Amino acid sequence: MRHLICAALFLAPFFSGAGELVRNAVITEVASSSGNKDVFYVKLSGGTGPCANGSVEFPANQSQSEQSYNQAFSIALAAAMSGKKIRIHNYSNNECGGANFIGIFTN
Repeated sequence: MRHLICAALFLAPFFSGAGELVRNAVITEVASSSGNKDVFYVKLSGGTGPCANGSVEFPANQSQSEQSYNQAFSIALAAAMSGKKIRIHNYSNNECGGANFIGIFTN
């Protein structure tokens, strides 16, 4: 039992960041589609994570709801217009083509 607990404590930090695609990036472009797919797209500058200095797609079919998808698009637009840093998450894996969360940092 002791070995199981030690293994869990050792491995926990490796899984805690799973799904975070980028943190502290700035959005340089927002597009309503990409490659004729049902997604919206953001191009990023800076940040850390597997999608830093790249692009991220938000597929409509991976969003929790239509309202959540529309909110994510609005947040992306607000971040692009304000120049604030953002973080983006994919609840399923670490693929840049499947994001379903975005947040804006105020400072």
